[in-house]
Amino acid sequence: MTTHYINSLRSRQLSFVVLALSLLASACSTTRSGVRSWVDEKTAVTVTAQQRAMVFYRDDFQSGVNIYDFADLGAFEINQSGKRSQYLCLLLWSTVARSDEYQSKVEEDFSNLVVWADDQPVTFKRLTQNRDMVHLGDQAFKRSTSNAHESYYEISLAQLATLAAAKTLRISPSNQAAGDSPYNAWRDDHAGLVAFMNEVSNTNRMINQ
Repeated sequence: MTTHYINSLRSRQLSFVVLALSLLASACSTTRSGVRSWVDEKTAVTVTAQQRAMVFYRDDFQSGVNIYDFADLGAFEINQSGKRSQYLCLLLWSTVARSDEYQSKVEEDFSNLVVWADDQPVTFKRLTQNRDMVHLGDQAFKRSTSNAHESYYEISLAQLATLAAAKTLRISPSNQAAGDSPYNAWRDDHAGLVAFMNEVSNTNRMINQ
């Protein structure tokens, strides 16, 4: 064999390996319009989530100017060997450093989350603050700050459809006092929520046919 032929053969073999690795990477992580899917490297479950979390905020004007509390809320599904479960992930954070006492109170308040779908309240009881309990080895949604506090809530397909059908969403803890401001939409990625709802609903429909 000539040197040219050997080099050409090696080049084709290398191209084949690169292509195979690219296809494998695509199979492990895919992105569709408004929806992401990947295999969790730690737990080996398949995760499907809306492209990015919705962001809600509350103006804490009593503490000063330009002080806001934020809440990132995103929906995702865990597929564990064919068993599918849907969840909401809530990430609580603020534009200023909060005391441990203040943060503990906020987290306790959100042990029960209310999502207002237009004027209809949909209440969720917190399942856990430990992502391991929902089979996540890594976060489902990118944190806006390193000290964001996580909470996870189970959500049914019917509840998901209610949220997706709403024109406006806002959130609050279930024990919110009269006169307290809810968290209003800062970045309402409603299209992502609708895309996620359609994805999991269509999958569920095909499975049950």
